Amino acid sequence: MNTPVKLEALNWLTPDIAQLWLTPAQPVPWQAGDYVMMQPDETVDARPFSIANAPNPAGRMELHIRHTHDNWYNHLFKKQTGDTLLLNEVKHQYPLPQGDRPVLFVAGGTGFAPFKSLIEQLLTRGFEPPIYLYWGTRTPKELYQHEVIQAWADNHPQLHYTPVVSEADWDGRKGLVADVVLEDFEDLSPFECYICGPWPMVQDAKARFTERGASSLH
Repeated sequence: MNTPVKLEALNWLTPDIAQLWLTPAQPVPWQAGDYVMMQPDETVDARPFSIANAPNPAGRMELHIRHTHDNWYNHLFKKQTGDTLLLNEVKHQYPLPQGDRPVLFVAGGTGFAPFKSLIEQLLTRGFEPPIYLYWGTRTPKELYQHEVIQAWADNHPQLHYTPVVSEADWDGRKGLVADVVLEDFEDLSPFECYICGPWPMVQDAKARFTERGASSLH
């Protein structure tokens, strides 16, 4: 069943990555780490997008969407602020970390979105174990919410943020994000590990992290 949602705002965070703020016409329950099946209207199919913010009383959802310039995305980005989109359903993707284990989030590109939601929820709840976020992109500009996460880390000592850039010169960590994680941790067995990004990156990281002792992988 489709739920109408109002496009409250559309902000371009990079030349091809947009932040959409959506407000459902009626309450749509979700949990941090979930994703939605969304369509611009009934003339096209629904596609999955991770929710990038934690649940809130207003029910507003934040999505991070890369414009690949195929017909579906061309259709979506013709929409204007105030227009109506359709949510098909909400689906579970990543569980909220529980207990006292340190948490390791490893994101590639817009795979950062669900981890932003989870981290926001953890910080709101006062989660005390260490939280490590490694965010890998090709260029510094693709770290499209770097300042947001850096501000969170500055105000929450349990959050450790490491941005990683693979294809451009910059002052921070360089290379592939999974390589940088493995440079920093010899043993991943203490961690609850979360990985999101391009499929080849996720499969490679899961295999290599398992070799380093990771037993709780999402």
